[in-house]
Amino acid sequence: MASTEFMNKEYNMHLDFSVSLGPAYTKWMKALGEKKILANKCSKCGRHFVPAKPFCEICFEPIDEWIETDGEGIVESFTIGYAKFRNLPDPPYVIGVIRVGPSAVSMVHWIAGFPYDKPEDIPDKIQIGMKVKPVWAEERKGDLLDIRYFEPA
Repeated sequence: MASTEFMNKEYNMHLDFSVSLGPAYTKWMKALGEKKILANKCSKCGRHFVPAKPFCEICFEPIDEWIETDGEGIVESFTIGYAKFRNLPDPPYVIGVIRVGPSAVSMVHWIAGFPYDKPEDIPDKIQIGMKVKPVWAEERKGDLLDIRYFEPA
């Protein structure tokens, strides 16, 4: 006989940790503190990387050429969050996969800065391939969240 009673279990995942960024990512993060989005470029194959990489994963060459981008990107994918989680914005919120400039890789960040009356209107406001630009935090500290979010360009 199957039970129709279900358990409710609460879990908390506190994942506080630190990592050593290394020289490439440190330079990239410090530039964010100055309202700059840098790309670095492989001298062998010419691929650009935002966020920066210490070496090209195709050529295995160290990367030491740096280029300042205008920060504009293209939305490659997105999802809409409707649940409240610790350290995330109040729902609904949009998390996007964004390719900045000619980068060979993408980054994940918030997409905001557009009006909507109801949460169900959000998918009509964002499209794959849409151009976006960074909106900077007023106080910056050399961190990914120095970019408050990306908004339609």
